[in-house]
Amino acid sequence: MAKGSKKRARKPTARPAGPSGPARPGAKPGAGPGARPGARPGVRPSVRAVRSKRTVGQFRNLGFVAALAAAVIAAIALIGVANLLRGDGNSTTNGAIGAIPDHTAPANGTTLGNADAPVTIYEYSDFQCPFCATAAAETVPSLDTEYLATGKAKLIFKALAFIGDESMWAAEAALCAGDQGKFWEYHNKLFEEQKGENKGAFKVENLRLFAQEIGLNEGDFNTCFDENKHTADVADDMSEATRRGINSTPTFFVGETPVDNNFDAISKAVEAALATPTPEATPTAEGSPPAEGTPGG
Repeated sequence: MAKGSKKRARKPTARPAGPSGPARPGAKPGAGPGARPGARPGVRPSVRAVRSKRTVGQFRNLGFVAALAAAVIAAIALIGVANLLRGDGNSTTNGAIGAIPDHTAPANGTTLGNADAPVTIYEYSDFQCPFCATAAAETVPSLDTEYLATGKAKLIFKALAFIGDESMWAAEAALCAGDQGKFWEYHNKLFEEQKGENKGAFKVENLRLFAQEIGLNEGDFNTCFDENKHTADVADDMSEATRRGINSTPTFFVGETPVDNNFDAISKAVEAALATPTPEATPTAEGSPPAEGTPGG
Protein backbone atom coordinates (compact mmCIF):
# COMPACT_ATOMS: atom_id res chain seq x y z
CA MET A 1 0.00 0.00 0.00
CA ALA A 2 1.42 3.42 -0.94
CA LYS A 3 2.73 5.49 1.91
CA GLY A 4 2.65 9.15 1.02
CA SER A 5 2.09 12.50 2.61
CA LYS A 6 0.78 15.92 1.74
CA LYS A 7 2.18 19.10 0.21
CA ARG A 8 1.94 22.68 1.32
CA ALA A 9 2.36 25.78 -0.85
CA ARG A 10 4.31 28.88 0.11
CA LYS A 11 4.61 32.32 -1.51
CA PRO A 12 8.23 32.86 -2.65
CA THR A 13 10.07 35.92 -1.41
CA ALA A 14 13.82 36.52 -1.69
CA ARG A 15 15.74 37.81 1.32
CA PRO A 16 19.35 39.02 1.27
CA ALA A 17 21.85 36.48 2.52
CA GLY A 18 24.53 37.17 5.10
CA PRO A 19 27.88 35.48 5.66
CA SER A 20 27.36 33.94 9.08
CA GLY A 21 24.08 31.97 9.15
CA PRO A 22 20.98 32.59 11.31
CA ALA A 23 21.36 34.20 14.71
CA ARG A 24 21.14 31.83 17.66
CA PRO A 25 19.59 33.09 20.88
CA GLY A 26 21.14 30.22 22.81
CA ALA A 27 24.75 30.66 21.67
CA LYS A 28 27.17 31.55 24.44
CA PRO A 29 29.11 34.83 24.07
CA GLY A 30 32.57 34.04 22.80
CA ALA A 31 31.63 30.43 22.06
CA GLY A 32 33.26 30.68 18.66
CA PRO A 33 33.73 32.86 15.60
CA GLY A 34 30.14 32.33 14.48
CA ALA A 35 28.37 32.80 17.83
CA ARG A 36 25.61 35.38 17.56
CA PRO A 37 23.50 37.13 20.20
CA GLY A 38 19.89 36.95 19.01
CA ALA A 39 17.48 35.82 16.32
CA ARG A 40 15.67 38.16 13.98
CA PRO A 41 11.90 37.78 13.71
CA GLY A 42 10.68 36.39 10.37
CA VAL A 43 7.53 37.20 8.44
CA ARG A 44 5.28 34.22 7.75
CA PRO A 45 3.65 34.16 4.33
CA SER A 46 0.26 32.52 3.85
CA VAL A 47 0.08 28.89 2.78
CA ARG A 48 -2.49 26.16 2.09
CA ALA A 49 -2.45 22.40 1.67
CA VAL A 50 -1.64 21.15 -1.83
CA ARG A 51 -1.38 17.41 -2.53
CA SER A 52 1.47 15.50 -0.88
CA LYS A 53 4.40 17.80 -0.11
CA ARG A 54 5.38 21.09 1.50
CA THR A 55 6.15 23.62 -1.26
CA VAL A 56 9.15 25.89 -0.93
CA GLY A 57 8.37 29.53 -1.41
CA GLN A 58 10.70 31.53 0.73
CA PHE A 59 14.15 31.12 2.26
CA ARG A 60 13.82 33.59 5.11
CA ASN A 61 16.01 34.67 8.00
CA LEU A 62 18.59 31.99 7.29
CA GLY A 63 21.57 34.35 6.91
CA PHE A 64 23.42 32.19 4.41
CA VAL A 65 26.69 32.93 2.67
CA ALA A 66 26.32 35.58 -0.03
CA ALA A 67 26.67 33.04 -2.82
CA LEU A 68 23.35 31.43 -1.85
CA ALA A 69 21.42 34.63 -2.68
CA ALA A 70 21.80 33.99 -6.40
CA ALA A 71 20.50 30.43 -5.98
CA VAL A 72 17.47 31.71 -4.08
CA ILE A 73 16.66 34.16 -6.86
CA ALA A 74 16.89 31.31 -9.36
CA ALA A 75 14.51 29.26 -7.21
CA ILE A 76 11.95 32.07 -7.21
CA ALA A 77 12.07 32.25 -11.00
CA LEU A 78 11.64 28.49 -11.20
CA ILE A 79 8.71 28.27 -8.82
CA GLY A 80 6.99 31.13 -10.65
CA VAL A 81 3.66 32.86 -10.49
CA ALA A 82 1.73 29.67 -9.68
CA ASN A 83 2.98 29.64 -6.11
CA LEU A 84 2.16 33.33 -5.71
CA LEU A 85 -1.49 32.59 -6.38
CA ARG A 86 -1.88 29.82 -3.83
CA GLY A 87 -3.99 30.67 -0.80
CA ASP A 88 -3.36 30.51 2.92
CA GLY A 89 -3.53 28.19 5.89
CA ASN A 90 -0.93 26.90 8.32
CA SER A 91 0.46 23.58 9.43
CA THR A 92 -1.33 22.12 12.43
CA THR A 93 0.86 19.05 12.96
CA ASN A 94 1.62 18.61 16.67
CA GLY A 95 4.16 15.83 17.04
CA ALA A 96 1.64 13.08 16.34
CA ILE A 97 3.80 10.61 14.40
CA GLY A 98 4.97 8.67 17.47
CA ALA A 99 8.24 6.81 17.76
CA ILE A 100 10.23 6.26 14.55
CA PRO A 101 11.78 2.79 14.22
CA ASP A 102 15.55 2.58 14.62
CA HIS A 103 17.35 2.02 11.34
CA THR A 104 18.71 -1.44 10.60
CA ALA A 105 20.93 -0.51 7.64
CA PRO A 106 24.49 0.66 8.32
CA ALA A 107 24.80 4.44 8.65
CA ASN A 108 27.63 6.77 7.69
CA GLY A 109 26.89 10.44 8.25
CA THR A 110 23.77 11.37 6.30
CA THR A 111 23.90 8.14 4.29
CA LEU A 112 21.83 5.14 5.32
CA GLY A 113 22.85 1.88 3.66
CA ASN A 114 26.00 0.33 2.23
CA ALA A 115 28.30 2.78 0.47
CA ASP A 116 28.65 0.41 -2.51
CA ALA A 117 24.90 -0.19 -2.96
CA PRO A 118 24.06 -0.12 -6.67
CA VAL A 119 21.17 2.37 -6.39
CA THR A 120 21.12 5.75 -4.62
CA ILE A 121 17.98 7.38 -3.23
CA TYR A 122 18.14 11.08 -2.38
CA GLU A 123 15.73 12.70 0.08
CA TYR A 124 15.37 16.49 0.33
CA SER A 125 13.67 17.30 3.62
CA ASP A 126 13.00 20.00 6.23
CA PHE A 127 12.86 18.95 9.89
CA GLN A 128 9.91 21.32 10.47
CA CYS A 129 7.91 19.98 7.51
CA PRO A 130 5.02 17.83 8.82
CA PHE A 131 4.94 15.73 5.65
CA CYS A 132 8.66 15.04 6.01
CA ALA A 133 7.91 13.69 9.48
CA THR A 134 5.40 11.28 7.96
CA ALA A 135 7.99 10.17 5.40
CA ALA A 136 10.53 9.65 8.18
CA ALA A 137 8.09 7.54 10.18
CA GLU A 138 6.64 5.49 7.32
CA THR A 139 8.45 5.68 3.97
CA VAL A 140 12.07 5.60 5.13
CA PRO A 141 11.63 2.63 7.53
CA SER A 142 9.99 0.66 4.72
CA LEU A 143 12.87 1.52 2.40
CA ASP A 144 15.28 0.54 5.17
CA THR A 145 13.77 -2.92 5.51
CA GLU A 146 13.33 -3.62 1.81
CA TYR A 147 16.35 -1.99 0.19
CA LEU A 148 18.81 -0.25 2.53
CA ALA A 149 19.45 -3.05 4.99
CA THR A 150 19.63 -5.60 2.16
CA GLY A 151 22.36 -3.74 0.27
CA LYS A 152 20.20 -3.02 -2.79
CA ALA A 153 20.15 0.75 -2.29
CA LYS A 154 21.35 3.54 -0.05
CA LEU A 155 19.59 6.74 0.98
CA ILE A 156 21.29 10.13 1.29
CA PHE A 157 19.54 12.85 3.31
CA LYS A 158 19.73 16.43 2.02
CA ALA A 159 18.63 19.36 4.19
CA LEU A 160 16.22 21.74 2.47
CA ALA A 161 15.79 23.99 5.52
CA PHE A 162 13.42 26.60 4.09
CA ILE A 163 10.62 27.04 6.64
CA GLY A 164 12.47 29.27 9.13
CA ASP A 165 15.40 29.68 11.50
CA GLU A 166 14.40 26.58 13.46
CA SER A 167 14.72 24.53 10.28
CA MET A 168 18.27 25.75 9.77
CA TRP A 169 19.25 25.24 13.39
CA ALA A 170 17.79 21.72 13.42
CA ALA A 171 19.63 20.78 10.23
CA GLU A 172 22.94 22.06 11.58
CA ALA A 173 22.37 20.30 14.90
CA ALA A 174 21.68 17.01 13.10
CA LEU A 175 24.97 17.33 11.21
CA CYS A 176 26.75 18.01 14.50
CA ALA A 177 25.20 14.78 15.81
CA GLY A 178 26.49 13.13 12.65
CA ASP A 179 30.01 14.12 13.61
CA GLN A 180 29.55 11.77 16.57
CA GLY A 181 28.05 9.02 14.40
CA LYS A 182 24.43 9.71 15.39
CA PHE A 183 22.90 11.70 12.56
CA TRP A 184 20.01 9.27 12.08
CA GLU A 185 19.28 8.98 15.81
CA TYR A 186 19.09 12.79 16.00
CA HIS A 187 17.12 12.87 12.73
CA ASN A 188 14.47 10.61 14.29
CA LYS A 189 14.44 12.60 17.53
CA LEU A 190 13.78 15.85 15.68
CA PHE A 191 10.84 14.45 13.75
CA GLU A 192 9.42 12.82 16.89
CA GLU A 193 9.59 16.18 18.71
CA GLN A 194 8.10 18.22 15.84
CA LYS A 195 5.24 20.46 17.06
CA GLY A 196 4.38 22.71 14.13
CA GLU A 197 6.31 25.31 12.20
CA ASN A 198 8.36 27.95 14.02
CA LYS A 199 6.63 27.25 17.34
CA GLY A 200 9.78 26.79 19.43
CA ALA A 201 10.13 23.00 19.21
CA PHE A 202 13.61 23.44 17.76
CA LYS A 203 14.78 26.44 19.75
CA VAL A 204 18.42 26.19 20.69
CA GLU A 205 17.95 24.96 24.25
CA ASN A 206 15.78 22.11 22.98
CA LEU A 207 18.35 21.09 20.38
CA ARG A 208 20.95 20.89 23.15
CA LEU A 209 18.55 18.81 25.26
CA PHE A 210 17.97 16.38 22.38
CA ALA A 211 21.73 15.93 22.08
CA GLN A 212 21.86 15.01 25.75
CA GLU A 213 18.91 12.64 25.47
CA ILE A 214 20.43 10.59 22.65
CA GLY A 215 23.78 10.32 24.44
CA LEU A 216 25.98 12.77 22.54
CA ASN A 217 29.07 14.36 24.03
CA GLU A 218 27.49 17.66 25.01
CA GLY A 219 30.70 19.70 24.96
CA ASP A 220 31.57 18.59 21.43
CA PHE A 221 28.00 19.09 20.24
CA ASN A 222 27.76 22.60 21.70
CA THR A 223 31.11 23.62 20.21
CA CYS A 224 30.09 22.33 16.79
CA PHE A 225 26.72 24.06 16.96
CA ASP A 226 27.83 27.37 18.48
CA GLU A 227 30.65 27.76 15.98
CA ASN A 228 28.31 27.14 13.02
CA LYS A 229 30.46 24.30 11.75
CA HIS A 230 27.82 23.02 9.31
CA THR A 231 26.09 26.24 8.22
CA ALA A 232 27.80 26.12 4.83
CA ASP A 233 26.96 22.40 4.42
CA VAL A 234 23.25 23.10 4.85
CA ALA A 235 23.51 26.05 2.46
CA ASP A 236 25.17 23.75 -0.09
CA ASP A 237 22.28 21.26 0.15
CA MET A 238 19.77 24.07 -0.35
CA SER A 239 21.67 25.47 -3.30
CA GLU A 240 21.81 21.99 -4.85
CA ALA A 241 18.05 21.60 -4.41
CA THR A 242 17.53 24.94 -6.13
CA ARG A 243 19.69 23.92 -9.09
CA ARG A 244 17.66 20.75 -9.46
CA GLY A 245 14.37 22.65 -9.48
CA ILE A 246 13.12 21.18 -6.21
CA ASN A 247 10.31 23.27 -4.74
CA SER A 248 8.70 21.00 -2.16
CA THR A 249 9.55 18.74 0.76
CA PRO A 250 9.95 15.89 1.02
CA THR A 251 11.28 15.28 -2.50
CA PHE A 252 12.84 11.95 -3.42
CA PHE A 253 15.12 11.06 -6.32
CA VAL A 254 16.21 7.59 -7.36
CA GLY A 255 19.51 8.27 -9.06
CA GLU A 256 18.74 11.17 -11.39
CA THR A 257 14.99 10.49 -11.54
CA PRO A 258 12.49 12.40 -9.34
CA VAL A 259 9.80 10.12 -7.90
CA ASP A 260 6.55 10.57 -6.04
CA ASN A 261 6.70 10.78 -2.26
CA ASN A 262 5.53 7.28 -1.37
CA PHE A 263 7.08 3.87 -0.89
CA ASP A 264 5.42 2.26 -3.91
CA ALA A 265 6.71 4.90 -6.33
CA ILE A 266 10.21 4.81 -4.87
CA SER A 267 10.21 1.00 -4.84
CA LYS A 268 9.17 0.87 -8.49
CA ALA A 269 12.00 3.23 -9.46
CA VAL A 270 14.55 1.28 -7.42
CA GLU A 271 13.47 -2.02 -8.98
CA ALA A 272 13.75 -0.47 -12.44
CA ALA A 273 17.24 0.77 -11.65
CA LEU A 274 18.26 -2.64 -10.30
CA ALA A 275 16.98 -4.29 -13.47
CA THR A 276 19.00 -1.97 -15.71
CA PRO A 277 22.45 -3.38 -16.50
CA THR A 278 25.33 -1.08 -15.60
CA PRO A 279 28.25 -1.36 -18.06
CA GLU A 280 31.58 -1.91 -16.37
CA ALA A 281 34.61 0.26 -17.03
CA THR A 282 32.59 2.73 -19.12
CA PRO A 283 34.35 6.11 -19.38
CA THR A 284 32.41 8.98 -17.85
CA ALA A 285 30.88 11.01 -20.66
CA GLU A 286 30.35 14.75 -20.57
CA GLY A 287 27.13 15.52 -18.72
CA SER A 288 27.17 12.31 -16.67
CA PRO A 289 26.12 12.42 -13.00
CA PRO A 290 28.84 13.77 -10.65
CA ALA A 291 30.55 11.95 -7.83
CA GLU A 292 28.66 10.06 -5.13
CA GLY A 293 26.59 12.14 -2.74
CA THR A 294 25.61 14.93 -5.12
CA PRO A 295 23.14 14.21 -7.92
CA GLY A 296 23.58 16.18 -11.10
CA GLY A 297 21.26 19.00 -11.99
